[in-house]
Amino acid sequence: MKKRIVSALVLAGMIASTSAFASNAREMVMGTGGADHYSVGGSFYYEDAYNFFYNPAYVNDFKNWAIFEKGTGNDASSFGFVSSMMNFNMGLFFNRNAALATGSNAVDLMLGGDAGVKWGLGLTYGNRKLADDSSQNNLDVRAGVSVGGFDPFVHVLVIGKDKALGADTVKHNSIGGGLRYHYGEWTPYAAINTTKTNTIATATEPKTTAWTIGLGRETKLAEGARLVYALYHSHGQTDTAGVKSAKLSETPIDMAIEADALSWLTLRGGVHHVLIGGDGTTTARVGGTFHVAKVDVDYAFGNGNAAGGNTPDSSDVGFDSGTFHQIGFRYSW
Repeated sequence: MKKRIVSALVLAGMIASTSAFASNAREMVMGTGGADHYSVGGSFYYEDAYNFFYNPAYVNDFKNWAIFEKGTGNDASSFGFVSSMMNFNMGLFFNRNAALATGSNAVDLMLGGDAGVKWGLGLTYGNRKLADDSSQNNLDVRAGVSVGGFDPFVHVLVIGKDKALGADTVKHNSIGGGLRYHYGEWTPYAAINTTKTNTIATATEPKTTAWTIGLGRETKLAEGARLVYALYHSHGQTDTAGVKSAKLSETPIDMAIEADALSWLTLRGGVHHVLIGGDGTTTARVGGTFHVAKVDVDYAFGNGNAAGGNTPDSSDVGFDSGTFHQIGFRYSW
């Protein structure tokens, strides 16, 4: 027990020194350990402020900051903040994720506190009206706690409807949950999510179930430098009237190094390699953070033009309009 406490304290100091505040650029480089199959933000295998998008209890761990992000894909322009209010901590983010089938005008709200047990509640809401009177509505409710090294979390899609003029109305249902456990430097985790899509006129209801189980580790390499890695397995499959399709089964490893190269510069590099199954791809990315007083600027280095948008993984990398594929400006107080 004593060794576990010492390891936890060392890890906490290491995380504070290298800044575990989140950004899309940071996650793009370091990977998610399979969290992208469950959530639109955060990582399962290392500590990251955006982990509160799947477990809102984490809103209590990273307080008093605001961020503005620019890039491509669903999070092309997003902003938000986390602030303390009396005995509570609140996070509010705009345009953070595509809560609707198309468009990305979602609003995320997290509220948490610490009463011996860290707790959190989260909502993601989106309502989009189109020119032809069609509409999209979405409300996802999340809850989580953090106590004694155990961090369970759940979510339920309460409202999910796409109504298009002259077309079928589609209803979406989703429920899921998971658990992370902290054992010194190690973090075993598991999550599962089930989604049903009901097209009312045709009465079809394909059901997709996806789960991930893995083991991550954060360890200190030197002062101001750390190594994070995770081995995990993700499996998913869609069932439509007894016919199974869209199967996903892969066992990847994610690994990243983050280090303070200078007092004003943190550099990071990460790799995602599929060991078994999937498409057998390997993706390596690099990025960093500029620190100036209370301001941090995160970036992911790459060229997304040739890749067609949402990733910086084109076959060429150069100093042009796509050099900083994703960038975020963060202020802390």
